[in-house]
Amino acid sequence: MSDTASTMRRVYLHCEFLPADPTVRGLISIGLTDDSGCDYYAVNNGMDVGAVLNVPWLADNVWPHLPRCTVDGSPCLLDRTHPDVKLLDEMRDGVAEYFAVGPPETHLYAYYGGRHIWRLHSLWDHDWAAMPSSVPRWCHELRSLVVQAGDPPLPERAGGQHHALTGAGCNRALHEYLLALSTCPQYDDGFRPVSGLHRMPPTDRQAAAPPRTGPVDKSSAACWGPESSSRPPGRPVTRGERPSRFPTHQMHSVVCDVCDYVYDEDGDGFEVFDSPEAAAQEVLRHHWKCLSDGRVMCPSDDGEHQAVYDELMPPEPGAGG
Repeated sequence: MSDTASTMRRVYLHCEFLPADPTVRGLISIGLTDDSGCDYYAVNNGMDVGAVLNVPWLADNVWPHLPRCTVDGSPCLLDRTHPDVKLLDEMRDGVAEYFAVGPPETHLYAYYGGRHIWRLHSLWDHDWAAMPSSVPRWCHELRSLVVQAGDPPLPERAGGQHHALTGAGCNRALHEYLLALSTCPQYDDGFRPVSGLHRMPPTDRQAAAPPRTGPVDKSSAACWGPESSSRPPGRPVTRGERPSRFPTHQMHSVVCDVCDYVYDEDGDGFEVFDSPEAAAQEVLRHHWKCLSDGRVMCPSDDGEHQAVYDELMPPEPGAGG
């Protein structure tokens, strides 16, 4: 192990949460584990239990793994006396203490990590001035590491993955699996650019598309920089020969203009589409609304969403003088 690796700690994060509630009440549970097997797990005492039970996927897949009380034979209440169920201040202190121990440098990893680090930071209302310096401000994206490795087949996740701590352990196992692949970058932090350019295999739609007819600069200098034409075949690209232009493909996601909920039918990270038309067709099948003023709304029927519908209704006859 290098000196850098010996002074670095890898921590893996997973949260369970209410997608439609970005506040701390939308946090259900948080799990953290590191490369030495040190764990932290907490269930949010202040979660919106009623909202959790009203989301069928959460009620079926997340709620059964939480500490519960049985009332009249039905486990419908959170067991607030269980040691895993913690108040907000207890979670703040526990998370801050967890990150404060160990080597001086901590690298945080998560799968579709943007949503999970948002929940971590929600413990401090996203106030970085109030958040302890030991808590990471950003995370490595494991999904990006999968792409860097050539998008290989991934191992099946263990059962109970909708428990936050089990999910964090699955993230650690995924990272270790990817690091073991020969195509994966082997650096101390496990997440730096590899030599050369990893290209994703084309989708069926891309493979069937006709060739471009517009002007495309295919010169080696345009694609690889001025020195690349002299590089012998098979030799890895060096730092000075890194591509000056990368192939890109624009993707689209759908966000509710009222509550900022990102469309996620499967509950495993937001979905992306090749075009706005494909995105619209998909969400309309799941009862989203495209309003006349261009806004998009999810199917939630709370007061905030209903107020938007009321704004668009024509005035009653005789109203307004």
